Amino acid sequence: MGKSGILKKYIVILCFILGIVSVTSCAMQEVTATKEKSRQAQEKTYLIDIAFEGGSGKAFIQSPVEVTDKDGKLTARFIWSSKNYDYMIVDGIRYDNENEGGQSTFTVPVEDITGELTVIGDTVAMSTPHEIEYLITWGEKEETTKETRTDINTDKNAVGQALERAGLHKTGSVTLKYASCFEIDEYGDFYYVSIPNSGDYLVVPKDQEAPGNIPENVTVLKKPLDKTYLVSTSAMDLINTCGALDMIKLSGTRESDWYIQEAKDAMERGDIIYAGRYRAPDYEVILKSGCNLAIENTMIYHEPEAMDKLKELGIPVLVETSSYEEHPLGRLEWIKLYGVLFDRLDEADRYFEEQLLTAEPIMTAQEDTGKKVAFFHVTAGGQINVRKSGDYITRMIELSGGSYVPVSAGDGESALSTMNMQMEDFYAAALDADIIIYNSTIGGEIGSVDELIGKNELFADFKAVKEGHVYCTQRNLFQQITGMAQFMQDLSDICKGNVRDYTYLNKLE
Repeated sequence: MGKSGILKKYIVILCFILGIVSVTSCAMQEVTATKEKSRQAQEKTYLIDIAFEGGSGKAFIQSPVEVTDKDGKLTARFIWSSKNYDYMIVDGIRYDNENEGGQSTFTVPVEDITGELTVIGDTVAMSTPHEIEYLITWGEKEETTKETRTDINTDKNAVGQALERAGLHKTGSVTLKYASCFEIDEYGDFYYVSIPNSGDYLVVPKDQEAPGNIPENVTVLKKPLDKTYLVSTSAMDLINTCGALDMIKLSGTRESDWYIQEAKDAMERGDIIYAGRYRAPDYEVILKSGCNLAIENTMIYHEPEAMDKLKELGIPVLVETSSYEEHPLGRLEWIKLYGVLFDRLDEADRYFEEQLLTAEPIMTAQEDTGKKVAFFHVTAGGQINVRKSGDYITRMIELSGGSYVPVSAGDGESALSTMNMQMEDFYAAALDADIIIYNSTIGGEIGSVDELIGKNELFADFKAVKEGHVYCTQRNLFQQITGMAQFMQDLSDICKGNVRDYTYLNKLE
């Protein structure tokens, strides 16, 4: 065989070898890809709606629940509406809270995601820890990916890391005793405010600038916030009480509708001007004023276009969500947020501590007077509007020694704090109530028992009417958040039968 033949022979052999290598490589890649697909197929994440029962109804596990299926082993991530649960017991095994300082969170192995699951949660919200049994009923599962479910603290941690990189180091946090719907971390003279259902905010001192490269979802609030458009009526009393009324320049409430005298006087002087309600802001007035913050209430979620327009105009929006607080004093503690925004934190802290001197002895005593208390008003259509169980008014009644009726009103329904009932249903539930309190906020105050009976003659049959224990709230109650301690004292005294001139209640004859 000549040199040419030998060369051709070697080329054929080399091509054969390379072909084998290529086929083997492709096969290995295919096997690897198959294994990866198999691994991915074996790791699935589901979002499962749950029904939740047990306890007082004031705290609950959020739905849907994220469940991970890894090689057939299931783990559920239970996130509570409260930060007061330090451990859970599931199938006899204790699991500790993994989200210290935030909403209590537990990652728990589960055997099944059909039917029912009984769990025990230990809450430290009361004077002593209590283990409470709850029942979870699994619903339909929906496969999803990790990216569709954002961890509650992911953004918060990301912001903290960004601030650290920018040279701002966490120096502490604003202490909150009852509030659970906002958090404030201190970075020297900067404050990082996190409000679920509202947003993340970096409050910047007036003589400094915001650091660069902070996450886009963080709203910068540059002090002084001295041209604020205040839509949330419940915030006005807190702002005024901590001495920051001069920071409010625009109001979403007309002068005639204020029951806070200082706000009414400021509008009369022209220090605060009306700039339209939440659903119809007067953008021209707002822009002309140089507005640098809008404080809205949760009604703005029904008018997202208005909120988006404010942001488009460069006006930062903060949604006040104190109505989501589980504890009545949590609503009052929002005064500390306004203390931070308007440089009145010392004043806010001092006032809150003063109010605790009145409220905490009432709560600590937890004196069950055995009195059933109904709180309601009659709508224009003749229905009875009541507070739902777990609402802050019903909590105050319970903390002050009374038992709220109707029992379990509105459990498991929408997040609204009130509901309407037919008179026949209310009659059956509250006929034997020892005390009835007419809510004057919407329909106005009533001046006598006869006026109440005039709304529906069935009220004449009520035990409280026959025994002379009928009261009406004053119109200023719901605008004066700072009066919660005094209102609890009123409730405590009427449950105990202590007769005096009450602060927020009028006794009807």
